[in-house]
Amino acid sequence: MTKEKYQKEIELIKAQNNTEIELYLLATEIIQPMTGELSKRYVFNRKKSKKGNIYYGLSSFPDIAILDKDFKDIARDEIKEEDWNGLIGSLEIKALGNKLFNINEIQECLSKKEVTQDEGQLIGEILWYKKVLYTNGKEWNYIYIDKYSQELKEIVLKIVNARITFEKSKADKTYQKSEYDWWSEFKKFKANHKIICKDIKDYKENETEEDCIVYDCITKNCMDDWDGFIRKINEINW
Repeated sequence: MTKEKYQKEIELIKAQNNTEIELYLLATEIIQPMTGELSKRYVFNRKKSKKGNIYYGLSSFPDIAILDKDFKDIARDEIKEEDWNGLIGSLEIKALGNKLFNINEIQECLSKKEVTQDEGQLIGEILWYKKVLYTNGKEWNYIYIDKYSQELKEIVLKIVNARITFEKSKADKTYQKSEYDWWSEFKKFKANHKIICKDIKDYKENETEEDCIVYDCITKNCMDDWDGFIRKINEINW
């Protein structure tokens, strides 16, 4: 995609239908050169079900899921690690002009007793999808977990399956209105397990322990240096 085409589309979105869904196709086209061997699926409107639960994961459906081409959307009573491995990453897209969470806010969230819905949505998506491209059409950030320990994988999978069981029970008891509190369960694990968030500029792979969320601000404004932006996008290791 050229800078001119992208800029024109952004202008049309602003003038005609300024909603985040308008950015989905643009974002998918931006990453196409490096994800041609992967599958990109629009899952933002899925429902939690035996099929949809794997896309929902901990906290929400992403806008676009990036999948291994061998991944199958089948009914599952529980999610196993080999199923989860088919999720390669995700795109989380906000409407033009919307503020994005920065690295400091994510780091602060990791030590909070409670998080807001928006905070929990993003952190849950990072934990479940492992690699998240996060944008509002202007600013682009790549957030990923490096050195994802087996211990963290096991607790995340355990919490997701506990949520599925809870919601099945809830469906059987229509009077029950409470939501599954995945964050409290995660915090029990987090209390004895350090998870840090590091800026890509400060991150040194050989000096960092396991379970590090790496935050790479690709650009604050993709229009300022389009060629540099595209180069960095193409360097993402999906």
